[in-house]
Amino acid sequence: MPPIKVFRTKNKQKMTKRISTMLLFLFVVSGIRAKIQEHPRKYSLQQCLDFAINNSYAAHKAKLDVEETIHQVREAQSNVLPQVNASGSFDHSIILPTTMLPGEIIGQPGVQIPVQMGTKNALDFSLSFEQVIFSPALFAGIKMAKNYRELQRLRATMTKEEIIFDVSNAFYDILNSMQELDNIHYMISKQDSLYMLMKKRVEENVTREVDLNRVKVNLTGLQAKGKSAENVILQQKCYLQILIGIPVEDLFELDDSEAKRIEISGSRDYVLPQNKIEMDVLNKQKEILELEIHRHKMNYLPTLSAVAMGGYQFQSDHLNLSKEPWFNSVIVGARLSIPIFDGFSKRSQIKQKRIQLQRLDWDIQETQQTISANYRNVKNQLEIIYGLVQVQSENLQLAEKVYTQTMALYTEGMAGITDLLDAETALYEVKMAYTTELIRYRKTEVELLKASGKLENLLISNH
Repeated sequence: MPPIKVFRTKNKQKMTKRISTMLLFLFVVSGIRAKIQEHPRKYSLQQCLDFAINNSYAAHKAKLDVEETIHQVREAQSNVLPQVNASGSFDHSIILPTTMLPGEIIGQPGVQIPVQMGTKNALDFSLSFEQVIFSPALFAGIKMAKNYRELQRLRATMTKEEIIFDVSNAFYDILNSMQELDNIHYMISKQDSLYMLMKKRVEENVTREVDLNRVKVNLTGLQAKGKSAENVILQQKCYLQILIGIPVEDLFELDDSEAKRIEISGSRDYVLPQNKIEMDVLNKQKEILELEIHRHKMNYLPTLSAVAMGGYQFQSDHLNLSKEPWFNSVIVGARLSIPIFDGFSKRSQIKQKRIQLQRLDWDIQETQQTISANYRNVKNQLEIIYGLVQVQSENLQLAEKVYTQTMALYTEGMAGITDLLDAETALYEVKMAYTTELIRYRKTEVELLKASGKLENLLISNH
């Protein structure tokens, strides 16, 4: 008996140890998850673009549009394949239909004799087969469906460019707001230091209390601006999450270090695009319209099909399917359809398509001019903003120098609080202007990439 008790005690100790290990493991895992939720992954622009291209709502819908056109082509091609149909029917006549027969068949000329014909029960089963042999309009429709599929692929590419453009702009808008918040925090830290200094001087009766209150008003105003900026960032992040397909309930942070790595270059190798996706879409639409005109013309030609039908029929007053009578029938033949007059319907359809084609030609010319104008305007705008960034950079250095000098003069009692607050306001405004122009430069670069038809370079350059 004692050895058994020792054995059970050892098993109990092992089980307790296993449970403790499992609980420790679960505690560690839950802690890691909580830490991940507390410190979510930071998304760079490249990561946002990669995620959006594969997961955004617009990308999913564009893929579905392409898949839909694939099935539309198959639907058009199905009309070339044999069409096989089966049918069946059962009729039970409570009262047989009456037919009037001429009296001549029974020697009573000039008299109509009512006769009930047929049986009470009739079953009919049939199978039909039809194969198109010649139909120019059908084959033109298949070619048009294939071109429409290519059109949707081009539109999917255009959707991809729109996603890149929208996500990039939203990303830089958030960076701009985050930089604004950093500037506010920077000024708050300076205001805090100044407030503590003045508070001490007020206690020593060196500075007036009214000056301390002025600093406190400025500090409170900056803190309110900070709260407002945080709310704007939250809203912008939600919008970006919707754009790239991340649920708004998930924690989402951006890598704001990219704002500090923005490089300003006055010389970029951009050229006026020769082939742009918008032009490819319009040219493909023109090709489809020309095919539609051709298909309407083909409707004037005859169509020829081969047909075959076979079936079984049962007729009897008594519904006994195991006995006679059953009758079968087989028919083979051809069907020729020759359009003769349709009230000028096809002619009107062709004229409508030709008018649409003329309108599309004007759209193509207008789009070409718009692309050229947009490219030149954005390129000029980029050069102007480049100059503004340089000016604001110099102003920022000067404003920081003025603020430092004014602070030194105020500390020595050679400048008043008004001079110091004015220098501080000027520094804040210049920092904001520099940040705004810097982000505007990058957003204008994105616009120039779009105008040049090279937006996908953002996916390559950010790797």
